[in-house]
Amino acid sequence: MSASSTAAPLAQTATEKPKVALVPLTIGLGLGLGMGSFTGGALQSIYPYVAGTLATSSDHALWTLTYFLVHWALGIALMPWFSRKFGLKRLFILAMTVLIASCFMAILAPSLTLMLIARSIQGISAGILVPLVQTLLLTNYPKRHQTLAVALWSNIMLVPFFLGPALGGWLATNFSWLDIFWLAIPLCAASIALVQISLPADRPTTAPPKFDAVGLALLWPGMIALQIVLDQGEQYGWFHSVFISHVALIAATLLVLFVIWELFEPAPLLQLRYLARRNFGFGLLLLCLGWSIFVGWSSILPLWSETDLGFNGWWGGVLLVPLAATAIPMAAMMSRLTRLFSLRLLASACFIIYAGAYILAFFDPAAGLSTTIPSELVQGIAVGMLFVPLTMIVLSDVPPDEIALASTTSNFIRVSSANLGVTLLTTLWQRQTAHIEDNMSADMPHDAVANWTAAMKTKGMSHDSIIASLAHMLHIEAETWSLDNALRLSAYLCIAAAIMALVLLRTPQNAAAKP
Repeated sequence: MSASSTAAPLAQTATEKPKVALVPLTIGLGLGLGMGSFTGGALQSIYPYVAGTLATSSDHALWTLTYFLVHWALGIALMPWFSRKFGLKRLFILAMTVLIASCFMAILAPSLTLMLIARSIQGISAGILVPLVQTLLLTNYPKRHQTLAVALWSNIMLVPFFLGPALGGWLATNFSWLDIFWLAIPLCAASIALVQISLPADRPTTAPPKFDAVGLALLWPGMIALQIVLDQGEQYGWFHSVFISHVALIAATLLVLFVIWELFEPAPLLQLRYLARRNFGFGLLLLCLGWSIFVGWSSILPLWSETDLGFNGWWGGVLLVPLAATAIPMAAMMSRLTRLFSLRLLASACFIIYAGAYILAFFDPAAGLSTTIPSELVQGIAVGMLFVPLTMIVLSDVPPDEIALASTTSNFIRVSSANLGVTLLTTLWQRQTAHIEDNMSADMPHDAVANWTAAMKTKGMSHDSIIASLAHMLHIEAETWSLDNALRLSAYLCIAAAIMALVLLRTPQNAAAKP
């Protein structure tokens, strides 16, 4: 997410910029971007509720997030061409209309398959809104208020991922989780109305470049095939399965062909040549690491609290609220901090704070959710620091007239990396849990089990109930122990990332922070 992500070059069609009503425009754009992010983030704490409605498992219900993220990234890649085709205002109204239609689809979806189709459409429209709203704010705000526009854009997009799960959990607990979409529909309609009355028409005066249809035909099925591998690999035994092996081969073939095509296409969807630049490549790698770890833990912690500890969706969502308490103020401070410290130092400090949060965290089923608050507050500081220094470094060597395409490429790759983070952390958690559970069962003293069984029988429990209760307690302990191991691994990765930031990145001369 960049301060200059897709500013003026995309679809500025008028030679003289007309005056706009900034207050209704800002509210309208904020509602649109906020609802796009809210429909994605609100489901993070309610997978058991989604699973119950769709008659599937909580692990499969997690796909409602991963498929949204895949198509969120795709929407980001499609936005530049469509803005040149329709103009910024018409594209915003079109994206919001599609978002409303996809919310109705989700409400009416009777199965997981149809829900994933609805979530995919939601993801595309929400992805288009990310750079589109940023462009509209930067295009229409006066130059002296550009920093304010960027701060508004950043917070509007991030806040739903912090607070949306709590609201989604409250709706799921007290009413229905489908009310998330009922809530979004009128707010999306209000967004369309406000933008319609406050923004003048901006029909393009020149034809857009030829659409990269071949690139899209390779990228889209390649991403879907890769997502099938990531989502279902553990279920089928990864590459021991013929099905997963074949789908992985299809994904690899399509994505390799996509990379080759994009390198030679005159008007590509993504400009992958930027990855060869030192700051762009290594900076984006670190940005992806920080973002994917954050999204991964934001998905796993609510699931653990609900499936293992028995908390409802509201409390699972509240787990993420402390992040907002520190992330939002820190994000607001980053403009000043970049003038006081070098970007490379800020990026390294961000990952040191990330590591500190994961070292500080320790989960205990007996202690409740309050034990997670200190580490969440520290992690929020790191999340608030993540985007500004690394984005400035990533785009530092890019010519001004290429910022839009470079930012689209970096945002696409960053958003796509979130799926990898969710899958890797979930798979590590599941595999470690099974391993720890087997070891605990084998090492448990037979005398202690016999004494505990006898004590439970005196309380009137049947033999089957006693065995089930013992197995459940072992599973909870194993899952929690596995989470603690994953926390340590995350901390080590972040320490390595902090070192990489100092060693591999260069402080850009044109964006170096000065006191």
